[in-house]
Amino acid sequence: MRLAIAAVFAALLAGCSQQATADLAVCKSELARAQSDIATTKSAQTAAELKAGALEQQVATLSAQLTKTQGQAAAAHSKAAHAKSKAAASEAKAASEKAAEQAAIKSTADQSKKYNKPVQQMTPQEKAKSAF
Repeated sequence: MRLAIAAVFAALLAGCSQQATADLAVCKSELARAQSDIATTKSAQTAAELKAGALEQQVATLSAQLTKTQGQAAAAHSKAAHAKSKAAASEAKAASEKAAEQAAIKSTADQSKKYNKPVQQMTPQEKAKSAF
C-alpha cells in the first residue's frame, strides 16, 4: 500500500509539475508581451518628447518673428503718421502763404484803386462854377 500511495503521489506530483510548467510558459509569454509593450510605449514617448521639443522651438521662432513684425509695423505706422503730419503742416504753410499773398495782392489793388482814379472830364456846369 505504501507503494500505491507513493505511485499516486508521484502521479500527482508529475501532473502538478506539468501544470506548473504550462503556467510558467504562459507567465513568460505575458512577461515578454508586457516588456514589448513597455518598449513600444517608451519609443512612442521619446518620439512625442522630440516632437514636443520641435514644436516648442517652432513656437519660440514664430513668437520672435511676431515680435519683430509687430515692431516693424509700429515703426511703419509711426513713420506714416510723421509723414502725414509733415504733409499737413506743409499744406497748412502753403495755404497760409497763399492767403498772405492774396491779401497782399488785394491790399495792393485797393491802394492802386485809391490812388489811380481816372481823371474825369468836367461837365460844362462844373467848368462854369470853377471859373469864378
